[in-house]
Amino acid sequence: MSVKVVISFQALPGKAAELLPLLRDGRDISRAAEGCELFELFQRQDDENRFMFWEEWSSIEAHHKNMADNIVATGHLMRILPLMVGPPDNGVIQIVD
Repeated sequence: MSVKVVISFQALPGKAAELLPLLRDGRDISRAAEGCELFELFQRQDDENRFMFWEEWSSIEAHHKNMADNIVATGHLMRILPLMVGPPDNGVIQIVD
């Protein structure tokens, strides 16, 4: 069963255009990672400063490995943090009845 992850980002006022290409890069890097089944980037229509990743991974370990090896260790996360109001809000989600 796939693991679903949602990550929300809020750009600082006036920084959305600068943050967007970095989020696209992170999406593309992650799509190529082992265990990635789906990786989409969304931008809110009513607030250009708010973005969201919708991710599906073969396992939580695959998600954590991608974050550690491809996002944190490469410095990619450190390039996006100064453009944001705060750190990304992320979590594993599941459908409820």
